Amino acid sequence: MKTFIKLTLCLIFSAFLLSGCTNKQMQEEKITIEFWTLQLSDFTPYMNSMIDEYEKSHPNIKIKWIDVPFSEGEKRVLASIMSNHVPDLVNLNPSFSSILASKGTLSNISTYSEKKDFDDFLSPAINLCTQNEKIYCIPWYITSSITLYNSDLTEKAGIKKLPQKDEELYEFATQIKSKTGKYALMPTLSEDGYMLKNLVKHNIHIIDEKTEQVSLNTTDVQNIYKIWSELYSKGFIPKESITQTHREALEKYMSGELAMLQTGANFLVMIKDNAPDIYKKTKLAPQLNLENGVVDFSMMNLIIPEKSKHKKEALEFALFLTNEKNQLEFSKLAPVLPSSKKALDNDFFDSNATLIEQGRKISAYQMKTGEKNIPLYPQQKEINTTIDYASQKIILKKETPQNALDEAEEKLKNILFK
Repeated sequence: MKTFIKLTLCLIFSAFLLSGCTNKQMQEEKITIEFWTLQLSDFTPYMNSMIDEYEKSHPNIKIKWIDVPFSEGEKRVLASIMSNHVPDLVNLNPSFSSILASKGTLSNISTYSEKKDFDDFLSPAINLCTQNEKIYCIPWYITSSITLYNSDLTEKAGIKKLPQKDEELYEFATQIKSKTGKYALMPTLSEDGYMLKNLVKHNIHIIDEKTEQVSLNTTDVQNIYKIWSELYSKGFIPKESITQTHREALEKYMSGELAMLQTGANFLVMIKDNAPDIYKKTKLAPQLNLENGVVDFSMMNLIIPEKSKHKKEALEFALFLTNEKNQLEFSKLAPVLPSSKKALDNDFFDSNATLIEQGRKISAYQMKTGEKNIPLYPQQKEINTTIDYASQKIILKKETPQNALDEAEEKLKNILFK
């Protein structure tokens, strides 16, 4: 009897030890995914809800979410990538992501994903995540510019047909100026590669990576510059167009000085709050120069650093964040569009009861029908600076278009291919 009791106690004790080891082993096997976002603290309930849902269906995963101020994002990401402690998943923009990918610091997601993982993303969005036919990021949320019109000014000017492309701006601007004394629009001609984007939207591609050629000084390019040079010299656009930014253009529109503004639909909220009278006069149209299927948009994406120890788990969580359901829910909370085709097909993007809803509908339509994106290069900042400087010299008549474009062409060749 004593032997039986001892044996029973030993078995119970052994089972207890085994159970303790198993629990400890399970805790040790639990993977923590460190996830950084850029200034999304206003959406904490949404983010926490998603994370809770994911962790419940993945008991071996713990998501450690860290929200980083937007102004510190690139600096902190770069510092972490250079260290031995990196986040597993990071919210960035395509421009900085492209630079990091070119340096080999981002994971090539193509090696541990399947093609079907990316079937639901918009083609222009996934194009921005691809470099040398390798996918290095996952598209997330999008904003797409639209055209805002001050209907009071267009009616006073007797405008019957609104311009849809640059070639129609001169007549529009002439009527606006002569009948109202106001400016037609304020393009930011030397900011963030404005003219380069404009050329692409006219189906003028100046960079050929296969042949390593740059063709900037052409008749087609000079014709586009001629449009903007004439608008500037005639005083149809403000002199500040050559030096100031989108923020100043928005301010001028809200003060009633511009008949037209190209901006993201998300800025309608700011106009409504800060210039309600202008908001009431505002009507909307698609962005200019859409006839070639090139859509101008901004995007935020998700990247996985090459040093991450949990790449597959990070990818799985990223695909969860960007699935149809979660992207649609986020678009209902923030003035953004999903990069998911299925989410974009939702009836939510068909409503046009208010001006803000109309802006969302136009933006969504542009993204659904847009076939191509503005190309993105790791050297994009230098490319933009070169084009912007040439634009200033041409429009201010500091140099002939031929000389300015020849000089810019040589600089671009050195930036891209040497």
